[in-house]
Amino acid sequence: MIWAVNMQLGQILPYVDCRSTLHVSAIISLAGAILTALSGVASWSCARRLGVASAPAHTIDFARAVSALSACLFTFALAMQGVASLVLTGCER
Repeated sequence: MIWAVNMQLGQILPYVDCRSTLHVSAIISLAGAILTALSGVASWSCARRLGVASAPAHTIDFARAVSALSACLFTFALAMQGVASLVLTGCER
């Protein structure tokens, strides 16, 4: 969800970035990367405690791993979008 919102803001914010020197799109992308990383850590640590008693342990471990790895993937994508927003402004001054 964080990545989808960031993609939509990535269509709007370059116009704001060209008018100011604040790099709003980079700030939002990097904040989204931090939030996604924290959610991955939270899902990794809470999955064992919140597991259903009838579910096998390996099923919970698999869900935990998939959740954490997908958080890593989206964190990487958001971080790259943030870095690209800093480096490539695309503004003609």
